Amino acid sequence: MKKLIALILILVITSFVVVSKDDQSLSMKIAIENSKNPNPKNKNWEYVKDRLFDGETENVYKLKEPILIDLTNATKQDSLAVEEIIKELRTILPNKTIDYFNNFTDKNYGDLQIADYNKKIKGISVYELRVNTIKLNFEDRMPNAPFAFHTVSIDGKNKIYRTEFTKYGGSIHNENSIIFSFNKVIPYEKRKRNIQYEILRTLCYINPDKQYPIQYDRKGIFETPDFLPDQTRFNQLDQFLLQKLYSDDFVEQFREYMYVNYPWRYASSFTNKKMHEFKVWGIIIGVGIVAFILMFSYFQNNKFKYSYLNYLFPIFLILLYFINFVNLASYLTSFNSVIGLKSHIFFQIPLAIVVSILMSFFLWGSEKICLKGNENFSYQLILKVSFTFITFILPMSLIVILNWGQEGMVETMFPYLLFVLGLAIGRGLLLYLNHFSESLVKEKDLELSRLKEAKAQAEVKMLQSQINPHFLYNALNSIASLAHTDADKTEKMALSLSDLFRHSINQKEKKVNTLGDEIYLVRNYLEIEQIRFGDRLNFNIDVESDLLEVEIPMFILQPLVENAIKHGISKIEGQGEIILKVKKKDNSILISVQDNGPDFPEGLVSGHGLQTVYDLLRFSYGDKAVMSWYNQPQKEITIYIML
Repeated sequence: MKKLIALILILVITSFVVVSKDDQSLSMKIAIENSKNPNPKNKNWEYVKDRLFDGETENVYKLKEPILIDLTNATKQDSLAVEEIIKELRTILPNKTIDYFNNFTDKNYGDLQIADYNKKIKGISVYELRVNTIKLNFEDRMPNAPFAFHTVSIDGKNKIYRTEFTKYGGSIHNENSIIFSFNKVIPYEKRKRNIQYEILRTLCYINPDKQYPIQYDRKGIFETPDFLPDQTRFNQLDQFLLQKLYSDDFVEQFREYMYVNYPWRYASSFTNKKMHEFKVWGIIIGVGIVAFILMFSYFQNNKFKYSYLNYLFPIFLILLYFINFVNLASYLTSFNSVIGLKSHIFFQIPLAIVVSILMSFFLWGSEKICLKGNENFSYQLILKVSFTFITFILPMSLIVILNWGQEGMVETMFPYLLFVLGLAIGRGLLLYLNHFSESLVKEKDLELSRLKEAKAQAEVKMLQSQINPHFLYNALNSIASLAHTDADKTEKMALSLSDLFRHSINQKEKKVNTLGDEIYLVRNYLEIEQIRFGDRLNFNIDVESDLLEVEIPMFILQPLVENAIKHGISKIEGQGEIILKVKKKDNSILISVQDNGPDFPEGLVSGHGLQTVYDLLRFSYGDKAVMSWYNQPQKEITIYIML
């Protein structure tokens, strides 16, 4: 019961987590919240978030230190503008090395060849120095050039977008190489603004494929991926972005901002989507394994009276869990969808009920028709695994074909296919383990049964060996008591005892005896005791003739008669009466021994003889034999044996 409660609690908790109380998705809630209260800190970081991150990974483009600049064909005005820009950058990024290439390396950029790439200057390879160098090439105005291609190398891949020339000229990016072509009449400030724009845009990469939700009155340089050097200015937001980007713990700061200002699932997915999905799958698989173990342990020991329910209830639980896991995955990874309470209660759960009824009937019916129960285990296992796979894959295949067609079937079905394959193999593994454990249990039970049988046989033999000495002891006492008073009776008793034991010895290897032989032994015993008691003892034996060949455990009657004499007749002074009756009653044998001695004491009858009979009955018949004793209406001890 505890396992079932745990399974239900897992379902309730996962449902409670994923079901939304309103119709707004997480993305909509975030957008509304940002539009209502974009405080200064959020405004700065949102500027960074929207422009540098793609919502997939934490990786952003930036140049590694040192940041170097190389000039080619620069005029005096160009050099002066670049010098001022470098000074401004050093102010913005005081902890970074920003310098001219030839000043830092004492070499000219063009003098270094491919063969020099592995050489190091100030501990840095020439190749890394070239990669982190912004090469500015100033050429004459390109006539009749309506546009140029602006390219930036990011992680070994060129990002290209189209940029239109201003009336003063334009620029072309080739990796970190920027080609300027200015008209001679262009003002110095205009020239400097274009150079600054290109250098700053080379320091970071703005994603051209994103939509930026926050709009500002005055556009910054990093505001948009569009080429707008004349319409943008380097503002406080740009400065914040650049300073954070080139800080040593930029990713850690951004991650902290995201987790503080956004729901954890959105923050986790945005900063590293693949890792977030890996965590989500880890959560789902972990919960699924726990639920699977609980289901297995519950259904392994709990079988319903009707075999169909053994299929229906597990499949219904599996479908409920599958729906909840799909909801959980959607809740943790998809932020544009909403799982409503009404949809979950009035559509998903009823759908699970209907589908589970159909699937369980199909699986139950298939196995019922194809498996007769006399097949070998391997054949049964293969069929059951195959039927399980078909049962779970068929409904989803029909849904996919009806909604997406056969073209997108493989891609859409692949995750579910893995789930069903794992489910079928899991059932096969459990069937095998269950079969293996049952075989072990049967083998152990058989071994235990053999041990119990051997023990019972040993105990029966021991009890039988205990009867003979006990009887011998009483008989010899009787002979001894007569030896000095009546020689004839003593001789007759000794001969009767000898005859009795001669018969018993011939039967000693037997566990059972016919009722006739047991009556003969009892009669000899009573005759011996009658010699000892004389006229004080009378006995009567009444046995139905058709029962004389029925087999019963040896020495089961003699202790009853002996007990009647020892604890009954010997305790009275008058005439003693013993009556032994054996008759058939309702396909059973009823044995009774009556005497007129003192009543049985209350509670269990004690004494070695009666305990021996009780143990013999227990070992021989189990619960099919009952021994009872009564004082009213007459003193009597009975044995009831069911045939």
